Amino acid sequence: MKLYKNFVFFVQATPKEGGGSVVHWRLEYEKLSEEVTEPYSLLQSCVQVSKDIDLHLMDQAQAMAKA
Repeated sequence: MKLYKNFVFFVQATPKEGGGSVVHWRLEYEKLSEEVTEPYSLLQSCVQVSKDIDLHLMDQAQAMAKA
């Protein structure tokens, strides 16, 4: 994070009709210089975390449906 002047994550979860939610992730940053690359690896980590959370929630919902 030393390469960025500002770095902020925003996460917004909006409930859907009938259950579940839609989640929006937003990342805002300001690079210290033009030579600094875009934070693609961090964005990829966010994608993976989202997939992991989704899988966990789906597993929980299936387990509750079977109970």
